[in-house]
Amino acid sequence: MQNRDNKPVESFEIYKRFFPFVRPYCLRLAVGIVCGMLHGGAMGAMIVVMRWALGGISGEEMSVAGIASVAGGDMEGQAGDIGLDRIILTVVLLMAVTLFQGIVFFGGKYLVEWVGNRVITDLRSKLFEHIHSLPIQFFGKSRTGDLISRVTSDTGLLAQLVTNVIGDIIREPFTLIGLIGAMVVLDWKLSIMALVVFPVCIVPVALLGRRVRKASKSGQESSGDLLSAAQESINGALVVKAFQMEGEETTRFNLSNMRMFKMAMKQTRARSLNEPIITFLSSIGLSGVVVYAFLNDLSLALLVSFAAAMLSMYKPAKKLSQIHMRIQRAAPGAERVFEILDVENAIADMPEAVPFNGSVQDITFRNVSFAYDEKMILDGVSLDVHAGQCIAFVGSSGAGKTTLVNLIPRFFDVTGGSVSVNGKDIRQYTVHSLREQIGVVTQSTVLFNRSVADNIAYGSPNASREQIEAAARRANAHRFIMKLEDGYDTVIGERGSLLSGGMAQRVAIARALLRNPPILILDEATSALDTESERLVQEALDELMKDRTVFVIAHRLSTIAHADSIVVLDQGKIVEQGSHDELLLQDGKYKYLYDIQFSDKVAGQ
Repeated sequence: MQNRDNKPVESFEIYKRFFPFVRPYCLRLAVGIVCGMLHGGAMGAMIVVMRWALGGISGEEMSVAGIASVAGGDMEGQAGDIGLDRIILTVVLLMAVTLFQGIVFFGGKYLVEWVGNRVITDLRSKLFEHIHSLPIQFFGKSRTGDLISRVTSDTGLLAQLVTNVIGDIIREPFTLIGLIGAMVVLDWKLSIMALVVFPVCIVPVALLGRRVRKASKSGQESSGDLLSAAQESINGALVVKAFQMEGEETTRFNLSNMRMFKMAMKQTRARSLNEPIITFLSSIGLSGVVVYAFLNDLSLALLVSFAAAMLSMYKPAKKLSQIHMRIQRAAPGAERVFEILDVENAIADMPEAVPFNGSVQDITFRNVSFAYDEKMILDGVSLDVHAGQCIAFVGSSGAGKTTLVNLIPRFFDVTGGSVSVNGKDIRQYTVHSLREQIGVVTQSTVLFNRSVADNIAYGSPNASREQIEAAARRANAHRFIMKLEDGYDTVIGERGSLLSGGMAQRVAIARALLRNPPILILDEATSALDTESERLVQEALDELMKDRTVFVIAHRLSTIAHADSIVVLDQGKIVEQGSHDELLLQDGKYKYLYDIQFSDKVAGQ
């Protein structure tokens, strides 16, 4: 997500976008924060109890300078008078504090990570839902692999960040506060000396964080490139093998893979420098404490307790120092996720939109224009269609046929003019209710890696098995379905790969029949089929077209000879319109296309 000056958005601006996702779970988060506070207090209490216990064992007045004499002399004479009551009380206090610390640690960690995981789950669902709400133009401009990377890889990176970092942000500061409080209670002067080193650690951590963020962003972009390369190559496996391009595709994949490796190593170098720097600077502070203790003749109990507090601070301080690094690493993932969420849906319902009710009476195109990336696709198209009519569109490739019919279900919106149903601009209907009236069967049949029954019932989730089978019979599909291994329960593979082209097309027709829409769009539905498959599919289409308003895009003109009206498009404009016989008599564009196909057919015999 970039601003207009192409500068990265600040981390705070990105992560405050998470607040709406966190808000529903504020109570759990609040309890987790309280547990973090109690855990920090328990850590400080443990140090104070340790100081009290050590004072009883070593003697309150034994100094650090006296350690050597104690080691060479009589320890019993130096030790304080240790009573049984004090020992029992010490054991009870240590066990109680440890048990309490464990309980609040578990409670805080569980609740905070629950919130973190739920936030990412909601964000991922929101992202997926939003992608599906976007218009067709968005998918035309986006790489599938990159979108998949954002839904999976980028949100996965955020999941690691949120589940780990939120817990550390909430718990570790309170742990540090508890330990610092205990150190101040023990000796406030010594505390100042020990803590002076911590601000120095901020500078290298911040510098390394910038490097991690830059490398992480490049890494996430490389991940999208890698997915795109893999997806294109695998989806096009037949073409790759036919043209013997396996080596070139592997080389292309390896280049993306190596770029991703280099970005990963840049992150690793920056992250690996973080810990030794923090460790070295911390050792300076600890060394100063030891020297101060010797010079000022501090008690052994005080030094040991104070050193224990300092060493206990290392783990939370280390985690907090890594938080900035983790945030910078995940920031590009957040940018890429919110970049998609910020894409506005140009085909959203208008505020005054109403559901479509009643039957379809007429469909009107009035002076329709459409431009895509400043290129004019349709220019001043006007057409009146009455209910029950079959309208066929023909023309050369790029004439605007598919674009025109795609305006009806609002896959695109006109850039000029209007499309109306029953005299009302389709933009005044809700998108959902409008598309409920429309069935689509295209040349590129889209089936899913589910059962045959699930594919037929796609868009009709409440359909019974009897209704599904009835639709399949009408689509000439029942017979071949029953020959499949599991009949209607057979899983047909990705994109229906286990079915032939004709079989897949008949399943798609059965799907449209089950939906039973009053408006039907057939886009090259019989092209690229053998003669027998085309016959079966055409019979199914004839059944599907009964009692509906049908828009047909056909390459084979023989299939549309019985259309009520044939519209000839050329360079985005209607150049001819009429019945098959009328257009042949005009000796125009349609006659030209028809003669070419007829002569090709004769030549091929």
